[in-house]
Amino acid sequence: MRSLLSILMVGLVALPAAAAPILDGTRDAVYGAALAVQTVQTGFGDNFSELDAAYGGVEGGFLYVMLTGNLETNGNSLDIFIDSKAGGQNTLANDANTPTNDGWAAKYAGFTFDSGFTADYMLTQRTTGGSSFNVQLATINGGSTAFEVANNVFGGTAQGSNANALPIAGLGLAFNNSNTLGVGGSQPNAAGPGDGLTATTGIELRIPLSAIGNPTSGIKIAAMINGANTYDYLSNQFLGGLAAPQGNLGGDGSGGFNGTVGAINLNNFGGNQYFTVPVPEPWSVTLAGWAVVGLLGCRRRRLGLL
Repeated sequence: MRSLLSILMVGLVALPAAAAPILDGTRDAVYGAALAVQTVQTGFGDNFSELDAAYGGVEGGFLYVMLTGNLETNGNSLDIFIDSKAGGQNTLANDANTPTNDGWAAKYAGFTFDSGFTADYMLTQRTTGGSSFNVQLATINGGSTAFEVANNVFGGTAQGSNANALPIAGLGLAFNNSNTLGVGGSQPNAAGPGDGLTATTGIELRIPLSAIGNPTSGIKIAAMINGANTYDYLSNQFLGGLAAPQGNLGGDGSGGFNGTVGAINLNNFGGNQYFTVPVPEPWSVTLAGWAVVGLLGCRRRRLGLL
């Protein structure tokens, strides 16, 4: 029995390092089942701008998020809102407490998330012309200077990996834009139930829990693709997905331009346009459980109990 416990302890010590995904923009097996799968075909171009599925977990003090799909190199942005602590905003405001580095708050002012989602952080990524990739992280209710911006994080290309893309926050980022699978481009039609699961590449994030308030319970994430004209025209690509049939939301929720997206209320659309990453560290705990079951199984077989 002592030998069995010794083997078990050695195995458990080694598990966390083995569970961490490789930050390369390709979904690793450790992510497990999808937390959200796309429900509608994209209105921003098949294999140009689409969100196919969301995966995530917590390991070693980091939140890992994998969003499979594509992002067009015309300046379309992938906007990710994170609800990870008390407070936040259910309806986004443009006030003295909101970071205003590139005017995003003015364009999103009035935008309302599903009930139960209060945004604490806004993370946006975009590439223009295929020669650089830019990222920024804003702390909602953190004051007008509470943001960090980094341009050209992949050193002159639109794809790659940078484990320290935002040095102050300690955020790592990878982007692989090679996907040719996933959902089709015939909005507002429904996506096939398994279409989003076929994509395996896209944007991958590694975010220190310390950078998002050290959450101890589930982290809610709302991801959406916005237009190239800086935050004023939302596609129909959200995770969690919109109920089909559903075309692009645009600025007014019905596909029209009005200069902002502040008139959109996600409570008016079917489903929840967010997903939840469980906390604490499910990958290590799950692997530990497998180790215990496996070792106990071996023990039982040796004792002739199976």
